[in-house]
Amino acid sequence: MPRSYNLGRRATPKAETRARIVAAALEIYRERGLGAASNLAIAQAADVAPATVRNHFPQQDDLARATFDAMLAELRIPTAAIFDGLGGIRERIERLARELAAFYERSQPWWRVYEREPELIRAWGGGVDRYYADVERLMLAALGQLSSDERSMAVVASFIGPPAFFALKERGFNSDEAVELTLELVLPWLERRRDDLAP
Repeated sequence: MPRSYNLGRRATPKAETRARIVAAALEIYRERGLGAASNLAIAQAADVAPATVRNHFPQQDDLARATFDAMLAELRIPTAAIFDGLGGIRERIERLARELAAFYERSQPWWRVYEREPELIRAWGGGVDRYYADVERLMLAALGQLSSDERSMAVVASFIGPPAFFALKERGFNSDEAVELTLELVLPWLERRRDDLAP
C-alpha cells in the first residue's frame, strides 16, 4: 500500500526555512548594511546552505523584497482603522500624530539604515514607494474633508512625517514632546484652513 503524502508537513519546514533566511537577511541589513548581505553570509546566519537561499529566492531582488515585507510586518504600520469612532479633524490629526510617532519609534533603527544605505532603497524596489503611499493614505484619511487640499496635505506630510519627528528628537525632545509641539503648530493652521475653505 502506498504511503500517504502530507503536503502540509513538508510545507511547514519549507516555510520555517524561508522565515529563517529572511530573519537572517534583516539582521545583516540592520547591523552591517547591504554590502555585508552576501548570499554566503545570509546562509551562514540562517544556518542553511547557500543553495538553499538561492532555491527560496531565485531572483536577485526576491530576498530584498521579502525582507522589506517582513520589516513592515514587524513594524506594524498603522492603518485607517485608527480613526474608527473619531469625528473632527482635531481628533483625527491628534491620533495620526501619536500613532505615527509610535511607529517612527519602532522603526528608528530602520530609519537610520535607510539614511546610510541609499543602495538598499534600490534593492527594496517598489517597497519604499508602497511604504510612503501607505503613510500618505493614512494622512489623507486623517484630513477628511481637507484631503483634496494640496496645502493641507503638504503641511501634514512636512510636520508629521519622519524627518520632522527625528529632527525634533535630535534637538532633545522626547516622543511625546515632539508630538505636542507638532500639534501646537499644525492643528491651528488646519482649523483655519478648514474654515477658510468652508462654503
